[in-house]
Amino acid sequence: MPLRRILTTIGAMLAALTVLLGVQGCTRSVEGAAVRAGSGENARNDDSERQYPNLLKECDVLTQDILAETVGADPLDIQSTFVGAVCRWQALNPSGLIDITRFWFEQGSLDNERSVAEQLQYQIESRSVAGVPSIVMKPNDPNGACGVASDAAGVVGWWVNPQAPGIDACGMAIKLMELTLNTNN
Repeated sequence: MPLRRILTTIGAMLAALTVLLGVQGCTRSVEGAAVRAGSGENARNDDSERQYPNLLKECDVLTQDILAETVGADPLDIQSTFVGAVCRWQALNPSGLIDITRFWFEQGSLDNERSVAEQLQYQIESRSVAGVPSIVMKPNDPNGACGVASDAAGVVGWWVNPQAPGIDACGMAIKLMELTLNTNN
C-alpha cells in the first residue's frame, strides 16, 4: 500500500474520530426538570422592587443618553449590542470605543462576585456606592477596564471596558452604579 494512501486513510480515521468525540463531548444528560424563573427552591427576591426600584428596569435602568454622557460619548454614538442575561452597549467617545456591560443577578451575591474576581486575580477594592456595600474590580488590562458590583437585592454590576488606554473606566463604572442605585424613579 503506498504511503500516500496510508496517510490519507489515517487522516480520514482521525477526522472521523474527532467528529465522534466532539459530538459525544457535547451531548450530556442533566438530571432535573426545567422550571420557570423564580419557581425553583430559592425564594424570589420580591422586596427588590421596593428597595431598589431602578433594578427592575433591566436594560432600561439608564437611558442611552445618560450612558453616553457618563462615558463622554455623543448620544448619537452609542448603541445597544445585546439584551438578555446581561445588557451591553458600545459607545464612541473622543478617546475611542468603550464597551459597557450591566448585569443583575437576583439570586447572586457580592461574596460570589468577590470570589470570582479573586480567582481571576483582579485587584479588588471594597467600598460603599450610594450607601450600598460594593466592590471595584480591576483586571490586569492594558486599557484600564473596571467593574463595580453592589449588594443590591442580589448583585448588580457595571463593567466599563475601553478599547484604548487613558479613560477613567472606574470613575465611569462607579457613576453608572450610583445612578442605578438611586432610589428615585
